[in-house]
Amino acid sequence: MSQALPDSGEGVAVVVAAEVSAGHDGEAELTLSVRFENGVVAPVVLDAEAGFDVLAGCGAAGAGDLVGRPWRQVIAGLSR
Repeated sequence: MSQALPDSGEGVAVVVAAEVSAGHDGEAELTLSVRFENGVVAPVVLDAEAGFDVLAGCGAAGAGDLVGRPWRQVIAGLSR
């Protein structure tokens, strides 16, 4: 899992860790740990197709490149 970055202090949800993991069906999934505005860190699991969409939409070469990005940017990558 990618190392967590310090909180930006901007009051926005931020990806603090990202990894490729195995889903229950044996397919790869992208698991993101997101620190929300209230301080709670929770996992967000994306199937392989959505994970590739996020990586492409964010211009990321790998899961680790998503660490430190605002959650809204990740969602925008998913929407493309």
